[in-house]
Amino acid sequence: MQRRLIGCMMVWIASETGRSTHRQRRQSKGGGTMRLESDGGSVIQFEDRDTVFAEGDEGLYLYIIVSGKVCIRKEGDLVATTVAELGPGEMFGESAIIERRPRSATAEAIGRTELACYDRDAFLAALSEDPELALRAMSALIERLRLTTERLQSLATLHVLDRAEMALTERAILESELS
Repeated sequence: MQRRLIGCMMVWIASETGRSTHRQRRQSKGGGTMRLESDGGSVIQFEDRDTVFAEGDEGLYLYIIVSGKVCIRKEGDLVATTVAELGPGEMFGESAIIERRPRSATAEAIGRTELACYDRDAFLAALSEDPELALRAMSALIERLRLTTERLQSLATLHVLDRAEMALTERAILESELS
């Protein structure tokens, strides 16, 4: 395994197949095109609105955005709620691989997007080797928890009709951004 700087994060590179050292292209599960680099790192390219993973999927990989954007959304009974919009250098999908639980939300590419993907072993090895990376990962999780807490607090004080209006407005904004 090798180390490589992607965005602002140092991570261990691991091939998805564990054996390829030459360039090859194939379709990934989410519909993107995967490129296995000679150094073993997997970079997956997604087109606009391609699903990276869906809520409930098995969480096998962590992703770091190389270029483009990703929308993280939670599916509801009537509408989907945007949880976050992430850009280059940001990480997502770590909760599912750390907890070994299904994905708690859906991730979708916004425009053409390239993602570096890493399996659980590579991520945990990088965390144990690089305390600064571990702190950045914890900071990202804490920031998401703080934003979620603030959102829940504001929703708890709203009347049910106001919450419905807010959800529909968020959905309309997201749809207009994606079209």
